[in-house]
Amino acid sequence: CVVSRVMKRKSEVLLSEEVSVQSAVLVTVDIKPDRVDDFLKAMEVDIKGSRDLEKDPGCLRFDLLRDREDPQMFFFYEAYKDDEAAAFHKTTAHYKAWADFKASGGVANQSVVKVETASISGDKPWAFQMEDSGADPTASAVLVTVEIKPDRINDFLKAMEVDVKGSRDKKADPGCFRFDLLRHRDDQNKFVFYEAYKDDAAAAFHKTTEHYKAWADFKSTGGVASQTVSKVENASIPGAWAFQP
Repeated sequence: CVVSRVMKRKSEVLLSEEVSVQSAVLVTVDIKPDRVDDFLKAMEVDIKGSRDLEKDPGCLRFDLLRDREDPQMFFFYEAYKDDEAAAFHKTTAHYKAWADFKASGGVANQSVVKVETASISGDKPWAFQMEDSGADPTASAVLVTVEIKPDRINDFLKAMEVDVKGSRDKKADPGCFRFDLLRHRDDQNKFVFYEAYKDDAAAAFHKTTEHYKAWADFKSTGGVASQTVSKVENASIPGAWAFQP
């Protein structure tokens, strides 16, 4: 279809570059129960338009995720090249679909966390996945927020580079669709893991791998000050558009 071809072309363009994300957001929204269908219709317009290279050239990724324990709670994962690209997104016709829905009163509450990957160093940018995420939605994903002790940041990043890169190896971790490491823009000691798996079995397998052990070993040394986990998915969202390939 036309949308698939456009999305594939955008992916191919981005794959030709080494990308650090300077501007991204994790938006949490609680949708009024009688407005969920309207919300999904609006978000389908916004998300498909955001992935169109010609309409929204600075948008690198836009996924819609649903809380597994609260079906009225959703998360937007939006990644942009920079703040200018994020600002441009809000001028587009597809963004207006979401803005109009919000203006109609369908959102019970909303919170936004600003994140980035540009400050996560390395020989090559590794924190944001540029490899294809696959065509299937995720039935098992997590948003893991960790606060790292300031004197352990370097150790944490070394461990996470092993875990993240290994997770993207289809031979080593075949059920892992995506693994991004994001850093809070307002608190440099806080990070978010965005992990998307085929299903719960794939997520469980991930925890048996050697690359996962790098993170587990770091955590066991006491470098994590706090941790919270949100379990999410988008397999329940009709139409297979919520997860970007």
